[in-house]
Amino acid sequence: MSAKIIQGDCLEVLRGMATESVDVVIADPPYMIGAAGVGVGKTSLWGDLCNGAFWFAAWYREVKRIVRPAGCFWTFLNWRTMPAVFKASLDADWHIESMLVWHKNWIGPGGHRGLRPSYEMVALLCGETFALTDRGLQDVQSFSWSGYKPSGHPAEKPVSLLKWLLQISVPAGSIVLDPFCGSGSTGEACKQLSMDFIGIELSEAYVEMSRKRLETDVTKEMFA
Repeated sequence: MSAKIIQGDCLEVLRGMATESVDVVIADPPYMIGAAGVGVGKTSLWGDLCNGAFWFAAWYREVKRIVRPAGCFWTFLNWRTMPAVFKASLDADWHIESMLVWHKNWIGPGGHRGLRPSYEMVALLCGETFALTDRGLQDVQSFSWSGYKPSGHPAEKPVSLLKWLLQISVPAGSIVLDPFCGSGSTGEACKQLSMDFIGIELSEAYVEMSRKRLETDVTKEMFA
């Protein structure tokens, strides 16, 4: 397994990558919390969601370009960002094939007016010749999670879920890209599955966290 962490803006880094150079992309982009230009609430009104979709579509196009025909793209979202994700996929001319519902076996915090959240979603976008390893898989899967995040990253995802996404998508030895690397959970999943990993992260603090997390099995020379 080799690993490479690149600090920088994901859109700029993606633009510099070679066409059809990776097998699978797993992304956990910002959910647009705090992106409201007007109004109230955690996210934004329709105009702000459309503006967000413009940015999403820009890096979706780059992901589509660098994923090999037999590869795929998994991207996390929740119900608040669903409109932006769907519009972005259409604008990028890369339609969503299916939607995984990740049930956390845990009820998250919520206000007094609405239901408390127990799930997130992961959209699947496919290369031209991609096929799942098991056509009997259901679109609701349970991977236990809680408010405690082992790395301290507020949006950390469980390695068990990331491993499962990779195992059903591509064989061992594949090249995996995470354009929002965060604390390096996707890299950890790759390490356990003997897959090569490329991570992109803007935050210097999380770049260092990812490096430290992976350097036990990866030499420093492999990092950007």
